[in-house]
Amino acid sequence: MCLSTKSYLFTIFIALLTVFLPIQSSAQSTLKCGECHKTEKNQWLLSRHGNTQNDVAGELAEEWAGQPPDSVILGQDAEDCVACHGATSIAANGGMTESQAMGYFFSTTNGVYTDSTRALHTDEWPSNACVTCHDVPIDHPASTPTLAIFHSPTARYAPVANASTLCGQCHGTLRYAGTDHRRFNAWQISKHGHGGQDDVAGEIAEEFAGSTPEEVIGDEDCIACHAPTSVLLNGGITEAKALDLLFSTENGVFTENTASKNTDKWPDVACNSCHNQHYPEQVSYFNSKTKSYEVLHSSQELCGRCHGNLRFPGTDHLSYNIAQGTGGIGIKDEQTMPGIKCVDCHMHISDVEDTKASMFGGHLWSTFIKEEDGTESASCTSCHSSMDAKAAHVVIRGWQSEYSNYDSMANAKIAAADSALTGSNDSTKIHLLQDAQFNLALAEGDESAGVHNHKYTIALLKNAIEKATSIITGVDTDVPPVAKRFVLYQNYPNPFNPTTTITYQIPENCRVTLKVYNLLGEEVAELVNEYEEAGGHGVRFDTNDLPAGVYLYKLRAGDYSTAKNMLLLK
Repeated sequence: MCLSTKSYLFTIFIALLTVFLPIQSSAQSTLKCGECHKTEKNQWLLSRHGNTQNDVAGELAEEWAGQPPDSVILGQDAEDCVACHGATSIAANGGMTESQAMGYFFSTTNGVYTDSTRALHTDEWPSNACVTCHDVPIDHPASTPTLAIFHSPTARYAPVANASTLCGQCHGTLRYAGTDHRRFNAWQISKHGHGGQDDVAGEIAEEFAGSTPEEVIGDEDCIACHAPTSVLLNGGITEAKALDLLFSTENGVFTENTASKNTDKWPDVACNSCHNQHYPEQVSYFNSKTKSYEVLHSSQELCGRCHGNLRFPGTDHLSYNIAQGTGGIGIKDEQTMPGIKCVDCHMHISDVEDTKASMFGGHLWSTFIKEEDGTESASCTSCHSSMDAKAAHVVIRGWQSEYSNYDSMANAKIAAADSALTGSNDSTKIHLLQDAQFNLALAEGDESAGVHNHKYTIALLKNAIEKATSIITGVDTDVPPVAKRFVLYQNYPNPFNPTTTITYQIPENCRVTLKVYNLLGEEVAELVNEYEEAGGHGVRFDTNDLPAGVYLYKLRAGDYSTAKNMLLLK
């Protein structure tokens, strides 16, 4: 293509942008888009998307002092600031290259940036303007804009499949493989970003065979939490229509063979499920019923919409409720980690530069992240400085082991109590069983096996066991019940300081020793060394002057031997 043709096409492009952007004479805050889309414009003005120039100036002053504009865009360590922070800035000043835009909008001294570099021509800087993400046809509003990313090196639009893919252009590696902004990449490998459609299909096939999409939505609104933005497909549809579009039916009803369909349209829990794209910093929940955003007071409220009962009171996903430590029958409210929010553990961002724990920006939602060098990052260490990821795993496995033991007991006891009450009219015991079943369901609704609020979850399970036991025996009975096998339980509390309790059960009379060792294998305490009767036993361990760290406690009972780890914090 000859130079004159390129110039002509660029002129046409500038003319098109000018329909929407008063590029040369006005600040971008007066975008003509705002005349019809006033709410979106006002939100955009308050967001980081609407104020990007000073951020770029600060980065240039800090990291590019001594370098000319060309090196930022084209050099060996190039970092194309224009492409993501102000793509349409190339249309300013009659049309420029990206390098020229960098020289025009940011001050240089003798042709290079300095530690005093600042923003210039701020009235012409577009930030991330409407037309950065929307390809607006020239006959709009007769024709509808499409989602597309404006590519500043070529001055062309590149269409995108959906809102998350659009975000991933700058908040992921879709355009620049070497970027350290990788929230989209983390989202893709998280439960929010993959596998959701098949999970829903399996649940529909298992639980809703014979039901219409409308009946499913009326009973259990899968769309609202698993893919809320799917209601924006095909120009806007109902939640029931979204189910019909995305899952197979026969004669208008779901069957045991229901499977995913139109998988290319399934959005998962998309970026714009939790971020209003025009004001992403504001905590917002996209309500698929109303097709509008609800502004929330905190991130806790956002998590609690789907991982708690804030949106659907009858849900069995109750992590939020467990973390709050409320709702149990006959159990006092309690929090294991008061003041800690969901995002503190599940969206921890490391301050170690260029680690996945830093680049992912919390969007993997995992408390543990495998780094490229084989090490592991753990959000626990941000509060517990004496721990590392290995120690955190020990604590969590311990909590989950204890939860598993009590959960098994509770299920067995409640099943026995339910059987014992078959045909009974004893309203007192029937209500007692209902309370036990409620507390068990609440504990299991946590879905973390006791990690989110360990003390409270164990209290719920113990209460359920006690109530069920009293139905069977007629009297209150301490737990655990009479031993039928050798078991060494996880110490509680764990981590601990300065004391903890170790419990175990033995099914026969035998010689028992219980000793504590440090990681060097040195014995630091002998807690039990005697002949004991069959049953449950417990002993308190006072750490005295032991240093913080991981310790091993080992049980020998007859020919049986086992050990567990515990963590002492100081």
